[in-house]
Amino acid sequence: MPFIEVAEDGRWIAVTSRIPRARDCSQGVGTMLEGLHSYAIGVLITAVPVLVGALLFIWRDVNLRRRGVVVRAKCVESKRTDKGTVRLRLLYEVEGVQYYCDSLPFLSPPVGVGQRLDVIYDAKIPGYSEVVHQRTSGWVPKIVGTVAGVLLLLTGISYL
Repeated sequence: MPFIEVAEDGRWIAVTSRIPRARDCSQGVGTMLEGLHSYAIGVLITAVPVLVGALLFIWRDVNLRRRGVVVRAKCVESKRTDKGTVRLRLLYEVEGVQYYCDSLPFLSPPVGVGQRLDVIYDAKIPGYSEVVHQRTSGWVPKIVGTVAGVLLLLTGISYL
């Protein structure tokens, strides 16, 4: 099968039967990763804090799932945000010490001031708490941490 080389102005330069070989795959990946050298400082400045933050969220979530204790907390404050949602401040007690749990925003809060709502807290660190039915699956910090880790890994590999 003939291969036709064409100049930028549209004229034919040569007709050959030789087809150019594709570069070795490892050369392509190496070339692609070399571009990370110029972004290495930016990747480090961004990815390291993001990875640390994601790991802290994951650690807290694992601790709440493993040793969490559910208690009924009393709603002591209800504030409307400027976006029209409502945040609740819930009061719960552990061994005579009072703690507060601030909820995520609600479009319509399930309870009013003076009513009770379930809160889960860490048995070792009672100040770490969340509203039970606002608990998330925990996938977002895992995905964010994975992306940050992969970026750091690729940046490190680009220097090999």
